[in-house]
Amino acid sequence: MASWGIFILVFVGMWLLQVYFTLRQSKHYQQHFYEMQQQANGYMGVGVSKRRFGRGAVVMITTDQDGIVTRCKQMSGLTVFARFRERRELVGKPIEVCRIEHPRAADEIALNMAIEKVEEQRRKHLE
Repeated sequence: MASWGIFILVFVGMWLLQVYFTLRQSKHYQQHFYEMQQQANGYMGVGVSKRRFGRGAVVMITTDQDGIVTRCKQMSGLTVFARFRERRELVGKPIEVCRIEHPRAADEIALNMAIEKVEEQRRKHLE
């Protein structure tokens, strides 16, 4: 009977660790989202690609009024330890050039989704 007690205690401990790290990652996401949102003018898009198994990805991209990328951050990985990283290779490019033609990887899908969000905002603003 004592072995069941130990098993339950370990299970509860692992579950509490998962909750803690999930909350920590959520706070990390919110901090970066707020930071990217502080741009004085322009547009922001967020793309998310979740998979049941395998790597997931989140991409945040901001552009100026003309559609030139001012910042781009990407978080991808398998675990709650994934963190945002800058994608400097996209900064300074027109948003149309950044689109991936045939996305396969989670980060490519998320990037295209973020670009679509920015383009949608730009269209609404021009109407």
